[in-house]
Amino acid sequence: MTPGRLKFTVLCTPLLAIMFGCGGGSEVVVTGTVTYQGSPLEKGQIRFLPEDASATRISGAYIMDGKYKAVAKGGVPVGTHKVSIVAHRPTADYLRRHGPPTADTIMGKVPKEQYVPAKYNTQTELQITVEPSSKQIVQDFDLTD
Repeated sequence: MTPGRLKFTVLCTPLLAIMFGCGGGSEVVVTGTVTYQGSPLEKGQIRFLPEDASATRISGAYIMDGKYKAVAKGGVPVGTHKVSIVAHRPTADYLRRHGPPTADTIMGKVPKEQYVPAKYNTQTELQITVEPSSKQIVQDFDLTD
């Protein structure tokens, strides 16, 4: 390699890394809030389902007190994703018979129902696009009936 070419490579390589990133960069941390009927969703899950299922993986996060942060394995892969949000609560019949669960209640034995409308999960209408140039995305979801 000539001295001129070596100098060019040494000077330009860091600049290219800054402009285009150093490998990876195929995932982006996505954070936000989820409300249902105007109140923070107490507990639930959010999933990011790739439009092209063969191209990438599903990612997601738990929702606690209306907040989520999809950060596992680097975050949500670049691309367009359907967004699915689910939340469960004790059934009305259980609550009528036993009242609200207590600290002694074995939650695994409490019958639960999925109460977020299907248009946000099994028939989701929600979507997000994660661009390769994104550093972090804040995406809030305000769910209604």
